[in-house]
Amino acid sequence: MSQSKRAARLVALAVATVLLAVGAWIARDGLQQLAAERREAVQVAARTGALRAVMPEVARREEYARLASQAQQAADHLGFDPAGWAQRRINRNATPVSRTEAAELLRQMGAGGGERFFSAESFELAVLSREAGLFTPPAADDKGLLLAVNGTLYFPLARKP
Repeated sequence: MSQSKRAARLVALAVATVLLAVGAWIARDGLQQLAAERREAVQVAARTGALRAVMPEVARREEYARLASQAQQAADHLGFDPAGWAQRRINRNATPVSRTEAAELLRQMGAGGGERFFSAESFELAVLSREAGLFTPPAADDKGLLLAVNGTLYFPLARKP
């Protein structure tokens, strides 16, 4: 074998080695890119799952916003001015009262001919006597009622003309 053939083979072998090294480097880079894209796909899938999980809450809040907008439009149409109203919290823990006292408290909360609105968070009314009833006349030994009221009373600041 001649020197030139050997040199040509060495050059060809060197070129093949360089091409193989470049190919291996490109393949390694491609595998790293693929691994990064797979990690990103897993993260995107996790975020998508999390977003799908909160979609019912988002839909519910959108419905609340729509209902609030409708309520605001209805209030505007009726001429309701929130600045003309005040509110008072009523927090009465369960205490025994006479039927007369209970009736007076409930009358005061509802007095105003429809101009007052009571938004109850909780309301409890119970008889204290075992034989008594809420809708029957009290007996002579009636012990009264147990009354608890928690909520907000809304009322106008000025009387309507």
